[in-house]
Amino acid sequence: MPESVGVQAGRVCPGCGREDSIPLVYGLPGGDLFEQAERGQVALGGCIVPGEMEAFLCRSCDLARGSESDPTADEAELAGLLDVGHADLVRALGTGWRRESAADGQDGVRWFVSGEPAQLAVGVEGPWFVLARPLTSWGEHRAGPLMGDGPRLTRDDVLHQPYLVAEMAEAIASHRRRSFRWCRTCRRATAPEAFVAAASSCEQCVSAFGDGEE
Repeated sequence: MPESVGVQAGRVCPGCGREDSIPLVYGLPGGDLFEQAERGQVALGGCIVPGEMEAFLCRSCDLARGSESDPTADEAELAGLLDVGHADLVRALGTGWRRESAADGQDGVRWFVSGEPAQLAVGVEGPWFVLARPLTSWGEHRAGPLMGDGPRLTRDDVLHQPYLVAEMAEAIASHRRRSFRWCRTCRRATAPEAFVAAASSCEQCVSAFGDGEE
């Protein structure tokens, strides 16, 4: 079973240009996979596993393509802004990068976040970038590479000191993870800003199922 089901954020179909791709799963499916396929969260590729497996299927145009290791559109954009290869980006900063819409464009800085829930942010401005925690509320402002007091990094750090960059990134991410709460309804880790303490559940579950009180 794929780690992430449903539409894959940042996986833009090269055929139709839409962001509507879901995981393509091979092998004999169990009951859970059948249910997910009926809901359009995964696509079944058949019981015979081919030599080269396509990882995603576009629901809009039925194009099967790609692999899990391919960069998403946002990851490719971040690598381009840093002027490094995707492999270099992964070595220093990991994967799963997506645009942080709540902050993107503030003071000319391009912000990206990684992790689910978001655990780390990267802000890029010109040749510089900074590591920071993700925003926790709308309207919150965060200093970019040219205005903040924290260390400013460049592509040279990504290329020549990837393990140092990785250590800095993990220090921020691990601190953020310690603030997470567990939703008693969906059993998933939840960022504190999306957790309803009175219901011991995430906002999404409270909205869908109520707070559990009669």
